[in-house]
Amino acid sequence: MIRAQVTDRDALAARSPTELAMYLRANGWVTRDRAGSSVHWVKPVGDEEFEVHQPQESTLRDYPLRVRDLLAVLAAAEERSELEILGDITSVSMDVHAVRAFPSDSSPGMIGLDDGVQAYESLRNLVLAAAYVAATDQPRAVQPARKPADVLGFLREVRIGVPAEGSFIFSVHTPVPPRLSSPQASFFDEDMADALEPAEPFERRVSLALFDAVRAAYSAANDALASVHGLDAFTEAVPLGVSANLCEALVGLGGAAGHPFDFTSRLAPSRPLRARVFPPIRFRRDHLPVLASAAQELRELVADEGVLLVGNVVRLHREGTGAGEISIAGTIEGDDRLRRVWMRLDEEDYSRATDAHQQMRLVSVRGDLVRRGTRHYLTNPSGFHFVRDPGN
Repeated sequence: MIRAQVTDRDALAARSPTELAMYLRANGWVTRDRAGSSVHWVKPVGDEEFEVHQPQESTLRDYPLRVRDLLAVLAAAEERSELEILGDITSVSMDVHAVRAFPSDSSPGMIGLDDGVQAYESLRNLVLAAAYVAATDQPRAVQPARKPADVLGFLREVRIGVPAEGSFIFSVHTPVPPRLSSPQASFFDEDMADALEPAEPFERRVSLALFDAVRAAYSAANDALASVHGLDAFTEAVPLGVSANLCEALVGLGGAAGHPFDFTSRLAPSRPLRARVFPPIRFRRDHLPVLASAAQELRELVADEGVLLVGNVVRLHREGTGAGEISIAGTIEGDDRLRRVWMRLDEEDYSRATDAHQQMRLVSVRGDLVRRGTRHYLTNPSGFHFVRDPGN
């Protein structure tokens, strides 16, 4: 096995004393003493005892060299690459959710451009679906396109990890507050790791909701393959966070070719949760069509309530006078995808839609979005208006 060494001074200097201490504490090292500008840590491994001196101040002139020495000892103790350990130190205070894709038409460490773009967008939507459940505590079979402000704020804190080989691994990293015994506690305190807080922060609740929902979707897909009432498995899993949005995101992770993939979650070592285990979840090719069908059927059965549609009237139809049917090509608030939506309007709104079509004016209308076959319909339409031209 090739174990890469890290010699880049900038990369070594970028790891803070706090990150080093959290990593050592989380991996079973204990402090023996403090001497000057460093902390002496020890750890027994088999018949040997390893020791490292961890610098406490990043302003030291030889700080990168001290980190380099610490990495060398960790690599020997753990029998791992220094580069791999450095990555774990970087994410020691982050929950990491990773997808290992197996595209059959690409070399290890590579993926098609279109599949890669779709995969990252789908991973974002997967996190978004879990964040909605954690924020509202109201699992829904079809989540609204418009998400709460705290969900969108959370997404801005999530980071993308560096892609890796095997076959193609991409990940998102969520910063999580460390678990402390008291506001005055230090990462060097012996009893820090055993202290428990009464409630998990929102960031951690999202991670737990994400893993639970993905595992529930996987189980529902397996049940659906073995049952003539396949959709029941998904509707019964809605309280666990399964939704049409989540199923669509999982399908997207498989790319256009529907390749298999693994999903894994690793909680931040700085905030351990001893009561939970997170085994890898592998989605096969035959899972993906089931998830796609479940998403479509859930959208057909459950309306996305109170959505705002903005677009252009592209078709009008009615028999004689009175109410009529129109279609609008536009976007739903909170979703940039262009779609064509059908609806039935009363006589007054139909007349307004006719004027908008003739004058090529944007319109907005609110209602409940449902899917029937390949078409989207807006039921209970209200508030049909022209959209004011911002230039006027």
